[in-house]
Amino acid sequence: MTAVTGHHHEQQHETSTPAAAETMRQRERQHEGERWPWLPRPRGAAWLVLRQHRTTAWIALGLLAALLVELVWLRFTMAGYIDRHGLRDACDVSGADCAVERMAAVEHFRSVHGDLLHYSGLFLGYLPLLTGLFVAGPMVARELETGTYRMAWTQAVSPARWLAAKLAVPVVAVLGGVSLLTAARTWAWSVVPASLLPGERWHSVFDTIGPLPVARCLLAVAAGALVGLLVRRTVGAMAVTLVASGVLEWLIGTLRDSGLVAPVTELSKDMPGLILGPGDWVVERGLITPDGGRVPEPGCKVGITPEQCVTQHDALGWYLDYHPASHLWELQWAEAGLTAAAAVALAAAALAYVRRAYP
Repeated sequence: MTAVTGHHHEQQHETSTPAAAETMRQRERQHEGERWPWLPRPRGAAWLVLRQHRTTAWIALGLLAALLVELVWLRFTMAGYIDRHGLRDACDVSGADCAVERMAAVEHFRSVHGDLLHYSGLFLGYLPLLTGLFVAGPMVARELETGTYRMAWTQAVSPARWLAAKLAVPVVAVLGGVSLLTAARTWAWSVVPASLLPGERWHSVFDTIGPLPVARCLLAVAAGALVGLLVRRTVGAMAVTLVASGVLEWLIGTLRDSGLVAPVTELSKDMPGLILGPGDWVVERGLITPDGGRVPEPGCKVGITPEQCVTQHDALGWYLDYHPASHLWELQWAEAGLTAAAAVALAAAALAYVRRAYP
């Protein structure tokens, strides 16, 4: 009995040292590899980051799967409903015939299918903000605030490599998950005639279809990482990211409206665009002066005609800048490219800061 007890204490002493504990872990990993040789054995800093946030990763994966199933189901359900009730032809112009002849079917479609489609778009619209908040707070700033980053940095992981891993995990998630999600959302949205769901016209859902949501999430990852490095406090970094996200969205929107893709310009002595097609996205409207200048949205008094407004401002006529529906994908790829370029610039700035601040 004494010999057994002594042998037990000797085993405890062996596993109590760091070297022995590491040997035991290697044996366990080797044993697992023998049991499941087909499973990949992830290694490196990125795998450590994924393990740190595995609960969030599993929740995100489950949510992604649920949303993809819903959107695929929604696409087939909406297409079948539209065809069964003849809403595609009836509503392809203005929806007026549809409202008169098939009011019950239209209202049911809008209240059930339209709401589901709207909520999926709402989620995609807020997803970049949620991504930026998570990267800035829990992923980067919390480690700097609590000091847990020192453990990684003392295990042959350089600060730059640590940050690269912090960026790599959400970037891969965005390129994989958000790409699938926005593709499914765009596919479901495309089956609905524009006039059947006025709130889902292309310019109303521009930020939630096509490649743009992916680019916006990539920008959020880069911005969140940079803010987390600079602020180093979890709550503070999330608050700054909230403000920075709004500023970045405003800047990119301003660049888009300033001619990222040249709009169509309509000139007229009468006020143009009082009634545009439902697929037109108005950029700017105003008066043309004799020297060729522009007076955007002139302040004309209530009750005067457009002709009187032109005379009042000594103008030659009206102009209207707008994007027709045919500009959708050109605008999408142009803005997505600009947003992705901004993401690369911010990620490079974050890496440069880490190399300089933590040489």
